[in-house]
Amino acid sequence: MEFRQIRYALAVARERSFTRASGRLNVSQSAISEQVRLLEQQLKFPLFRRTGRGVELTERGRAFLHEAERVMTDVLGLDDTARRLRGAAGDTFMLGTGSGMAQLFMPRLFGQFHRVAPEIRLEILTAPTRNIFRELQEQRLDAGIALDSDPEKVPAGVVIHQLADAELAIIAHPEHRITKVPPPIDIGGLVSEPIIMSELSVGYGETVTAMFSDLGIRPYILAVADNIETMKVIVQSGSGIAIVPRAAVANEVALGVLAALAIAPPRAVRFSLFRRRQAMSRKKEELFAFLKEVLTD
Repeated sequence: MEFRQIRYALAVARERSFTRASGRLNVSQSAISEQVRLLEQQLKFPLFRRTGRGVELTERGRAFLHEAERVMTDVLGLDDTARRLRGAAGDTFMLGTGSGMAQLFMPRLFGQFHRVAPEIRLEILTAPTRNIFRELQEQRLDAGIALDSDPEKVPAGVVIHQLADAELAIIAHPEHRITKVPPPIDIGGLVSEPIIMSELSVGYGETVTAMFSDLGIRPYILAVADNIETMKVIVQSGSGIAIVPRAAVANEVALGVLAALAIAPPRAVRFSLFRRRQAMSRKKEELFAFLKEVLTD
């Protein structure tokens, strides 16, 4: 079984066509057909069946190529691993970000990133705050951007650098009844309003829960999601409201699919940059210093 055969088969699966796979790979269609045929002979089952619209995966073909794609990704990633282990150029900086932070931080970061670190590839993982802390502690991330947390909940050996404050706002479907109320919206009046929450014990969820607890009331929690993107989609459906950083919904508000309403009393959250205490390579330390500079208000 050759790496080339699997690569060709995956291209056919993605394109649903030998002809389009040929154009994608810049390889003759006959060569692709021959290599896929040889692969199927070794497997002793067909990967594809021809239809009037092209080709479709067989049941066993779908299962095999799903696993093959995962293996190929791992194999291709070995080159990066080798570079990291020998400290060679072309290093990869692993950055974790909390959900909903792309609109707030990515434009700042990528406005100058290639000028500052052209030889480093940035890989970004979007994950809940709890997962970012775990990945940092287990040395699978170089740095993470997340909501500022109680120091007692930050793992030992993780260092905090505060970045920026972000105003919290209520988000709702533009036709939701709450949008007819003149802002700012009193938090105390939301006690019976179905609300979509994030993680309850850390990050946004912890902050929003405290807002209600300070008033001695318990919110009506309709659903708990581990990321803001899911929260936004639920709210867009007209099912409940949520409280998130206003900056995290700027695009949706501009498109008119969500409304963002000021809160009374006003509340803000602070984002921080987290890293392990251990020193990184010189290039990574330079990139981390750039992150602190460009992302700090």
